[in-house]
Amino acid sequence: MIHNISSFKLAGLRAGETVRAAAHDSAPVRWAMAFTQRRKRLKTAVKRLFYPHREPKTDVLRVLVHIKGGIGDVAMTRVFIKKLRETLPQAEISFCFDSKAVADMIFSDGLINRFQDRRYRPEDYDLVISGCHLLTFEYYNRARLEKLAPAFIPALERGLEVQNCFKDFALYTPYLDGTLAEIAIAHGGSRVQNLGWFTGLEVGQNDRAEINLSAAKAEEILKRLGLGDLKYITIHDGINTNTDTSLGHPTRCWPQEHWKEFVQLFKASFPDIKVVQLGGNKSQIFDFADISLVGKTTVADLPYILDNALLHVDGESGMVHLANLTRARCVVLFGPSKADYLAYARNVNISAPVCGGCMNISKNWMTTCLLGYPPAEQCLAAITPQTVFDAASRKVRSL
Repeated sequence: MIHNISSFKLAGLRAGETVRAAAHDSAPVRWAMAFTQRRKRLKTAVKRLFYPHREPKTDVLRVLVHIKGGIGDVAMTRVFIKKLRETLPQAEISFCFDSKAVADMIFSDGLINRFQDRRYRPEDYDLVISGCHLLTFEYYNRARLEKLAPAFIPALERGLEVQNCFKDFALYTPYLDGTLAEIAIAHGGSRVQNLGWFTGLEVGQNDRAEINLSAAKAEEILKRLGLGDLKYITIHDGINTNTDTSLGHPTRCWPQEHWKEFVQLFKASFPDIKVVQLGGNKSQIFDFADISLVGKTTVADLPYILDNALLHVDGESGMVHLANLTRARCVVLFGPSKADYLAYARNVNISAPVCGGCMNISKNWMTTCLLGYPPAEQCLAAITPQTVFDAASRKVRSL
């Protein structure tokens, strides 16, 4: 829990004032922000003019949650959606994201009512919640909320108070996400808890919201991928499909030679457990893994593979946050990402012993070391294969 909501809000106001002070005398910054605001207003106007209008159901509360970011951001939102569903049990909850496949996978068990693409009019909903690290009430119809969900009004008021103190963070996203993380950590908060505090709901980082997976589908998927009745662990290099690898070694990725040494140590101690590599089209295939599923899986396959793994080993990535929605336990390597902000207590979380914690200082933090160190000297490289093996072996033996 955040220890003091008042001091949390004051920290947001203080940081916002600092940003405005820095931009006050800069004409280019003022012009850029004015352009950004005009573009946002134009996009909203286009939605109102050209997107189809949905006739409101007078007796049904319509809620839309629009999440920006990657697969990990959607996965972390599931806990929030579960709380929202408990708070508004009669509401029709729609979900908007860039990928319908990702939304369908994470909400395959009916936690949401429908998928909504970006072509929507805010006024077609009674409540539109949008964002990533921080959520805002993009639109709300107070009269209908008071009529159809009067018990939600206190949460609405709490959320609006917090959002008002952090409005500059929403305006300058994602450039202030790192500062938001620092403020949350200082006040006992975290990445998932933020979603609740910005909407007036009680949501905890370690709250559970597992996907209800089909046993029959699990059997079919594992058989199709050659996993069958195998005992296996999964590994993933931390690269997602949105990572720009053209700039060099992604900073959230452990060096490949470290992965190779870890797999050798693991196979020497657990010869009967297969090492299965997961990854998308940006991942390098590890020829030292027993089974490589890089580029061979669909999005819908992933929770089933993770759910049946003895362990998942990864850098902090969307795959880790997806694994948290299954039975899988993870060994997670934190370099630029902050464990205090993003880690789950059920996992083994290993932070780089040197440097680290530079997330969101610049827009290129995931693809370029901000201090200019080569991959072999970056913070994540300081985590040794022996350290990761020791953590993984303890976890496997405890199962």
